[in-house]
Amino acid sequence: MEELSKKQQILQDLKKFILSKASIVYILSDEEDRMEGLLKELSATFQPRPKLFIWNPFQGLSGENEKNENLKNPIDALDKVIQSSEQAFYLFEGLHPFLKTDPFLPRKLKDLHRALRNRYATLFIVAPIQVVPDELKRDMVVYDLPMPDATEVERTLMGVISASPQASKLAESLTPELKDRLVKAALGLSLDQVARAFRSALIGRTTIDSSLIDAVIEEKGQLIRKSGILNLVTHRPSLEDIGGLENLKEWLRKRSKILSSEGMSFGLSLPKGVLITGLSGCGKSLCAKVFASFWQIPLLHLDMARLYDGTIGEPEEALQVSLRTAESVAPCVLWIDEIEAGISIQSQKAGGGTQSRVFASFLTWMQEKGAFVFIAATANVIELLPPEVLRKGRFDQIFFVTLPNPQERKSIFSIHLKKNGADLSRFNLDMLVKVTEGFNGAEIEQAVNGAMIEAFNSGRPINEQDLVISAGNIVPLSTTMREEIGRMERWAYNRAIPASK
Repeated sequence: MEELSKKQQILQDLKKFILSKASIVYILSDEEDRMEGLLKELSATFQPRPKLFIWNPFQGLSGENEKNENLKNPIDALDKVIQSSEQAFYLFEGLHPFLKTDPFLPRKLKDLHRALRNRYATLFIVAPIQVVPDELKRDMVVYDLPMPDATEVERTLMGVISASPQASKLAESLTPELKDRLVKAALGLSLDQVARAFRSALIGRTTIDSSLIDAVIEEKGQLIRKSGILNLVTHRPSLEDIGGLENLKEWLRKRSKILSSEGMSFGLSLPKGVLITGLSGCGKSLCAKVFASFWQIPLLHLDMARLYDGTIGEPEEALQVSLRTAESVAPCVLWIDEIEAGISIQSQKAGGGTQSRVFASFLTWMQEKGAFVFIAATANVIELLPPEVLRKGRFDQIFFVTLPNPQERKSIFSIHLKKNGADLSRFNLDMLVKVTEGFNGAEIEQAVNGAMIEAFNSGRPINEQDLVISAGNIVPLSTTMREEIGRMERWAYNRAIPASK
């Protein structure tokens, strides 16, 4: 019911503007076709039905069965609206550039406001950016058009499938679960982008499978790249790529149906995020990425350090753009690596007002965000984070990742050896676990890589001796940073949940 009500809410909002005799409504959106469709649908709810007139600078002002090509000039077109006595909706597309360049246009809109405020006729201006001159701010309503909901996306998907030459085969292979996941993956795109993503992904296909989801997510990447400090991460490891960390995996598995229609109807609240802290090389970033692959949603990487390097303008504005972009492509996972680099206590003191404003803005967004943007943050030095970040309500859980235990090291060896095509039956994994006491996951991976190079140069498959020699050439972090590791483990004792059992 909730998904159905979103479009109804938009129509209800627009109807309120009309009934309250709002003369000018500025719609923030780049979806002109969708806006035309909404106004047509809205006009059908009135009796008598108001006509819909559409203006753009190339076609002039056109209505049902009539066209005024000579009204391409916005001033002339607005004059026509002022002179008309009809109850009508007027949708002006492409007017916002003229608001910047024509000094007489705001005056003409002021006159239009005075003419329309006493009759049921409304001028809608649709534009992707807000260009409202100061003298018009009191005279117009600004409305941010929400992105299409699941119902509209599903309708578009089914329309694209039915228009395909392979319609019957595609429809047959579309299971309810797959349809649900495809719709979720496309949320955050405009209807044009949704149709293009589905059409592009279906080229040459006779059946629908989960690989289609990645093709839809790639379309979202076009939106994400424009934000400046956000990147779409396409390589997303699965749970099977992580050795151990069973507590974290179990936490995630219990939330496997959180985005499903069953979960929504049951009333499950969406998780806000997790903070993963602990030792370097133990899989913090790997865990942060796995949330996206588990839920089959896009993974966005927010580079907090780049906020302050000056290449993308003012930090506060850059952060706001990035967070708005993340919400527009929701549901998604927002991965923030080394979060303390952007919002630590020290950086606030060093950066003064800018850092404090960025921190306050980020905290407010974490608390208030409406869309499902799951924050997967990692921290190497968690003591640098302000206490406001760590309190309950910001993150659902704080996990501590430490050196892998013997069973986890065995699992990590298996993963990396399989990845390199080795036959596990030829290796004594228990012996390898003993010689890598105190190694973290990254060091075990490095030992396997070093052994692979040795085997390649010798012109034979990898063997145990290669691995033992390669491991012997590595001084583990647990030796070089023994005191630091002890300090981190003491901090985590009562403050975080161990990621491993």
